[in-house]
Amino acid sequence: MDGVVVIDKPASWTSHDVVAKVRVITGVKKVGHTGTLDPFATGVLPLTMGKATRLSNYFISSDKVYRGVMRFGFATDTYDLEGVPQGEISNPALDKGRLEEILLRYQGKIHQTLPPYSAKKVHGKPMYAYARKGVTLEAATKEVTIKSLRLLDVQGSEAEFELACAAGAFARSLAHDIGKDYGCGAHLVRPQRTKSGEFPIEKAIPIMEGTNFYPREHFLENLILLRDLLGEIPSLAVSAGDKDKLTHGLDLNMLTSAWNAPEYRLLDENGDLVAIATRLQTFTSPMAQPAQWVRIHPRIIFI
Repeated sequence: MDGVVVIDKPASWTSHDVVAKVRVITGVKKVGHTGTLDPFATGVLPLTMGKATRLSNYFISSDKVYRGVMRFGFATDTYDLEGVPQGEISNPALDKGRLEEILLRYQGKIHQTLPPYSAKKVHGKPMYAYARKGVTLEAATKEVTIKSLRLLDVQGSEAEFELACAAGAFARSLAHDIGKDYGCGAHLVRPQRTKSGEFPIEKAIPIMEGTNFYPREHFLENLILLRDLLGEIPSLAVSAGDKDKLTHGLDLNMLTSAWNAPEYRLLDENGDLVAIATRLQTFTSPMAQPAQWVRIHPRIIFI
């Protein structure tokens, strides 16, 4: 089983819980997730399996899309619904226009306040290790990129939103900081990741039906093969001879119209992914236009 299975993570499960269960059900030893979801969050959790674990860094660093609800009226120490309320609790009727104005400030590159219960390391330890011991640290911030933030609906003291962001952004920090700007505090409830990189929620499958776990065949049938991953990277077809060179880690010279791409997917005669290669050099020649010769080096090899 070499590929990606996209799980619709249920609430109350950790990402590690899902990995461990799928590993047991499928019998595949190498299984990894591509970006942690908080236990109370649901939605897209892509799992790399077998040789696809070598591609994990591509998926971890990909953009994410979330839908969720901000509950205004009080902040919590975890910035989400599982935390202890901080300060006075109120139940404000939200002003949609005012809230939309505040959301406009959270576009592009911004600095977020990191949740005390996060994996960000301070002096070699994750922040949650200090928080669990009752140690208060100075508030830390992090620059993140928000691609878009849309207000979808307002009902009483709750605001539904959609967030598109680069990897590393915290939806719960967004709720916390926006609540502070609004003046009454806020925290995140009902978060759902609807897209992670190339994997939308439509490709996500459940791991359980009722109280029963799906069998191994369920995951096999929904496995996205290596050849169907990373479609945004240009592909090059390699011959049997080239394939033999790849097994020895040798560089190749290839003719391609995508001569300025930084890397390539190398596919064999059957269309299977055999390597990811980095472009080392382009040999420009007027005789070869619009294609050009490139020298490439196999960086990840699957054979």
